[in-house]
Amino acid sequence: TISVELADALAERCVEAGLAYIAAPVLGRVNVAEAGLLQILAAGEADALAIAAPLFDVMGQKTWVFGDRPSQANAVKLGVNFMLASAIGTMGEAATLAAGHGVERAAFLEMAFSTVFAAPAYQNYGKMIASETYMPAGFKLALGLKDMRLALAAGEAAHVPMPLAGVLRDNFLDNLAHGEGDLDWAGMAKVSKRRAGQD
Repeated sequence: TISVELADALAERCVEAGLAYIAAPVLGRVNVAEAGLLQILAAGEADALAIAAPLFDVMGQKTWVFGDRPSQANAVKLGVNFMLASAIGTMGEAATLAAGHGVERAAFLEMAFSTVFAAPAYQNYGKMIASETYMPAGFKLALGLKDMRLALAAGEAAHVPMPLAGVLRDNFLDNLAHGEGDLDWAGMAKVSKRRAGQD
C-alpha cells in the first residue's frame, strides 16, 4: 500500500519516460494470493489495463477498475484498510465492554460475527481477537500505522475529514509504544483491553 501522492508521482515519471503506468493494489493475505483469489483494485489507462488483464485473471478472483488515474486504485486500497482497521478497533472496544461486565470476550465475539456481523473481515479478525492469537502476523501493526497515516494524508489532500482514522492511528501508536509492532494488526484490540485494566 502506497500513498496517493507517490502513485501520482510514479504515473508522472512513467508518462515522461513514454511508459504506461497502472496501479493494482490487492486485497487478500498470503494464503489468498497463493490460491489466486486476490481482489485486484486497478486504475489506469484502459489500454494498459487491457494488457495487464490476463495477468490479473491468473492472480485474482476479480479485478475492480476504479478509473483512468492510477492513484484512484491506491485511494480505494487506503479506504478499505481504513475500514478494516475500524472493524478491528470496534471489535476490540466492544469485547472489552462486554468483558468489563463479566461476559467472556470469546463468547461475545462469536455471537457478533455469527449474527449481525457475519462477514469475512469480522469473522477472521474476530476469531483472532477472541483467541488473542496475533502471531504469525498476516499484516503487522506497524503497517497498520503506516496505512492510517497514508489515509489521513489522502483525506487531507482531498479536504476529507477523517477523525476516526486519527483515533486508529493513535491506537496503533499505543501498540508500537508497547513493542507490539510485529503482531498482526488484529492486536490493536490489546489497546482497549490494556486501557480498561483487563490486560
